[in-house]
Amino acid sequence: MMNRTKDSFKKRKDEVENYFYFLAILNDDENTRLKYKKDGNLVEDIIPAQFQKILIANSFLLLYNVIEATVRSSILEIYYAIKDNEINFEQLSENLKEIWIEQSTNNLKQGNFTSNTLHDCVLDIAESILTKETISFSENKLDFSGNLDAQKIRTIAKQYGFKMPSNGRNLETIKIKRNHLAHGDYTFSQIGKDFTEKEIKNFKDETFQFLEDVINKIEQFIIQERYTQT
Repeated sequence: MMNRTKDSFKKRKDEVENYFYFLAILNDDENTRLKYKKDGNLVEDIIPAQFQKILIANSFLLLYNVIEATVRSSILEIYYAIKDNEINFEQLSENLKEIWIEQSTNNLKQGNFTSNTLHDCVLDIAESILTKETISFSENKLDFSGNLDAQKIRTIAKQYGFKMPSNGRNLETIKIKRNHLAHGDYTFSQIGKDFTEKEIKNFKDETFQFLEDVINKIEQFIIQERYTQT
């Protein structure tokens, strides 16, 4: 169950662990030196402090990437289960009915639709329900826009009906720092100077623990078929 998500999570987790392994080595500036050849001569340099700050800041990008990718993949597993089990609208849980209706009428919220567009949308929804066709959710409507933290993920859990993951306090900091970097509000060294290698490692460990909890809770949600009416 959820093998695609688990495999993806493991690969991303391994990438991050490798990054943090070398981050810890480079952080030991008293004993670590860069050795390279320049003009035929072997040169040995210390690790610049600014470079260490940049590497620490980059950790926020890596961690947020794992967060968003894992949550998105986990939600998609619910969609796949509904499709694979040929669940129709009547069989869906109330939570999933609301989500499907919202996705189906999403284009109407923009206010630029015509009466014909509204007519076609209502007709499509009615036909899908009356003919009891298998419900299909839109993957491209699953857009988090860089706003995922522990509280947002708990809101998603309530929306879909799976159990809420606990803890994850530092995911908010990861989200905020990632967005500062993504939007160019601060430089990497400005972000990195406020955190130590040990602190960012704690963020990593907490993130992995939180995401494993998310995966487990969604897996149980799917196994128990709680996406259907009880």
